[in-house]
Amino acid sequence: MNEPNLQSVPRTFSIPVGFLSISDTCEYPSDDVVEYNCRKVFKASPGHLLVSADYCQIEMRILTHFCEDDTLTKIMKSNMDVFSSIAASWGRVSVEEVDDELRQRAKQLCYGIIYGMGSKTLGQQLDVCEMEAAVIMDTFHSTYPAIKIFTQRVIDDCKKKGYVETLTKRRRYLPDINSKVVPRRCAAERQAVNTTIQGSAADIVKNAMCDIAKQLEDNTQCTAHLVLQMHDELIYEVSEASADIFIEILKKTMENTMLLNVPLPVEREAPLSTRDQYLPPRVLLFPLAPAALLRRERNNPPSLAPSAATFARPLSSSRT
Repeated sequence: MNEPNLQSVPRTFSIPVGFLSISDTCEYPSDDVVEYNCRKVFKASPGHLLVSADYCQIEMRILTHFCEDDTLTKIMKSNMDVFSSIAASWGRVSVEEVDDELRQRAKQLCYGIIYGMGSKTLGQQLDVCEMEAAVIMDTFHSTYPAIKIFTQRVIDDCKKKGYVETLTKRRRYLPDINSKVVPRRCAAERQAVNTTIQGSAADIVKNAMCDIAKQLEDNTQCTAHLVLQMHDELIYEVSEASADIFIEILKKTMENTMLLNVPLPVEREAPLSTRDQYLPPRVLLFPLAPAALLRRERNNPPSLAPSAATFARPLSSSRT
């Protein structure tokens, strides 16, 4: 397989045991499920680890950097859950009173703004009518007025210049921004806001990749190479001997690759050893796993997992 699309590999999914039964009649309770983590299929080369790190709410932090909203800036500089804090400020309740539904609505609204979502699409996302969605959006903008000012400024500047710019001054030209055809003009306006934020997120991730590569060239004691970039996540294969050194380099470099007026925190998954990286799918049954299914897994062990190096390209021709 040439250049497999690893971005679409799901982390975890569950299958009802009934669908795995060979016979037509299922002898297991209907509530039992088998949980799979497809990412465990990929393992590092012998003596190496896979280390993963990704940015926390990078697009929201870029939006806050651009719009300079005081409330959002305070939230981003705190150690509290970002979307719970946004929901609390928007709903005028304490963080402890924010339930899952309110937090999810706030999250959908935030990303709806980034993606240029209209009230109709937002209504479909929140399962409310278009008018109610418009009211929700208006109350959100009244809570964070700097967001609306920023998005309108991006659109107005684009209409004058014909293009938008990211943090590193990369340009995207939008010829339909002044179109007399309303749908085309509206689409260009959404693209203007979206490109400014998501393009800047790409700038940060790409800049971090380059900075890490330079750090690795200067540090001969650390052996690591990039395996995969997925959106705001970077996955490296690193030798076990230099894992601690590399993890420190990775986190520090990613968090300081570009300075915004809000922090850019990075979350890192615990590195997996070669032994732990590939495990057969576990049967997570409630309360007990059927013996027949466990026997099937034991008697038919999975084939060896492909190495991560199989799917990875070296950063340069000199690196293997």
